[in-house]
Amino acid sequence: MLKSIYIISIILLIISCKDASYNTYKTEVKELTDEQYPDNNDIDIRSNDWDKYSHLDFEIKRNDKFDFTIKITPDNSFSDTIILSGINILSWIPTVPKHVCKDDYLKTLGIINSEWNRQQVKIKDDHFSLKGSNEEKDKVVRVDLARNCLNSYAWEVITYTKENNTIKPLYHGWFDFPKELYRMLFDEVNKDILTFEDFKDHLENYKDPKRELVNLNVLRSEISSHSPKFKDYRKEFYPMTGARKTKYKNIVCPQQPQKIEDMLNDSTSYSTFQWPGYYDTKDPRATTLSMLGIPKKVIVKQTISKNIKRDSCLEFDISYARNTDTNYITRVVIGGIMKNQLKMLKKANYNKGLKMPMGIGNHGFYEEINYAETHSSSDSPYYGFIIDEEGKWVDSHFFGVDGPLLHLDENDPNILHFWLLSFERHAMVCHLTFPIN
Repeated sequence: MLKSIYIISIILLIISCKDASYNTYKTEVKELTDEQYPDNNDIDIRSNDWDKYSHLDFEIKRNDKFDFTIKITPDNSFSDTIILSGINILSWIPTVPKHVCKDDYLKTLGIINSEWNRQQVKIKDDHFSLKGSNEEKDKVVRVDLARNCLNSYAWEVITYTKENNTIKPLYHGWFDFPKELYRMLFDEVNKDILTFEDFKDHLENYKDPKRELVNLNVLRSEISSHSPKFKDYRKEFYPMTGARKTKYKNIVCPQQPQKIEDMLNDSTSYSTFQWPGYYDTKDPRATTLSMLGIPKKVIVKQTISKNIKRDSCLEFDISYARNTDTNYITRVVIGGIMKNQLKMLKKANYNKGLKMPMGIGNHGFYEEINYAETHSSSDSPYYGFIIDEEGKWVDSHFFGVDGPLLHLDENDPNILHFWLLSFERHAMVCHLTFPIN
């Protein structure tokens, strides 16, 4: 009897040592028809089997600190259970680099922009499988899990199949990540840095931070700088490949632009990203892209990041005059870029370049799971800001820019192609080239 009581006590002690994040959490998966989502940019490139499969619930179970299992259950006779295993869901949870935390304002900008930017992770190979007796398990070759930019709980799951040697979208579902679990994981990832409650209004309700001075010296030390001559391609267009091709229809105004310059005005508007995560051309987002009207000066800086690794990096500080008031200057500052991140690419392949959101230490918009799990935001040297002529932060989303796209010239590793992605990455709104050494 005493032995039984002792065993039961040990079991209860073990159970109590595991917090509530080890419970199984479940939430409903929603789907949108073409009638509900007419501006879906996947319509022209998706699988012939689109709309054939349906799913009911998103279930998540924590097995260990960095090990989660996710099940997405079927909801019709064609579908199977999607299983994501060995997933470190903590790598999706927004955080800020540790060296930023000494500056309260930069810490605020960092955590808000981390939440306000999409992080879509490609899950392949041993990390996913489909179980069941139906046909979906024979179709899926990749599963993507995305934390979208609307608020903390707005997430998506997308599956892909292979048709005629081309990877095509097969299924898309939207769900609210279980709130209790998300808040626990957020506080765990950001222990001793910040809490979810501190930033709840920003993370849940898209509350803007204040517009204050940006102290770049918190992020890096300057080693050297130079102001190279640059070439400006705003009178040309960009290659219509990848997402820029499928999202072209989401440029609301101007209609049918033929060169980048056509969009560098305050009449330009793009399809808005609406809850739970779809593009809507009927409610377009205005911009202030006249601020990028005339590139005036490029400064390239060699820097040392103040992260733990003290990474050697590049910073690009580019000044633009407003095309309606050339005395007004706006700066786009992109830094913490390591040269080994930059690929030599043909202009036609620019879409394979380094694409990053504005903010501090963010994950990229799209990453492979192994990269996402091994490149933590907590020690990232990266940063990207739009700064006004007083040195104050400007909200890039309302400005009309999502972030930079960077690559080296196909023939010269010293020449950088500097592009800027528009709001929601519908278009390119800047293309410059300049030497980086």
